[in-house]
Amino acid sequence: MLQRIIRSPFIPMSMFLLIIVCFTISTMDFYPNQSMLARMVFLALIAVTICWTVLTQLHNRKHPHDRINYLGLIPPEFQETDEGQQWITFKACRNVYVYYTYALPIVAGICFLFSHSRFIPLLSIGALGLGQYLVYWLTIRKLNQF
Repeated sequence: MLQRIIRSPFIPMSMFLLIIVCFTISTMDFYPNQSMLARMVFLALIAVTICWTVLTQLHNRKHPHDRINYLGLIPPEFQETDEGQQWITFKACRNVYVYYTYALPIVAGICFLFSHSRFIPLLSIGALGLGQYLVYWLTIRKLNQF
């Protein structure tokens, strides 16, 4: 169970979402206490990072043969062990590429239509990033069931 939590895309998705929310809040002018709210979101980001690090260390102690590098630059899903895993990663990356083929023009249009707003581009980047994680994770989940 712990390994599924650590290797799921929800931890990086939540960290990415917290960063986008922090940037979005910092661009708003109409909120009177925005610096305090931005600090709270930043503290939440730090809390999620610390939680993920602790969970990773717990997993590495329980399973020394299947360690997760918590400071590594390569996500665990790209460390293929065999040709079957390479095929699953290829299919998932292909679906992410197809997602970006349709999502980027739509987001560019949204940014153009709402160019007067400062936080629409940040929300658009957030939507693109979360969509990428979701498409990748759903594809991996679907292909691992077979």
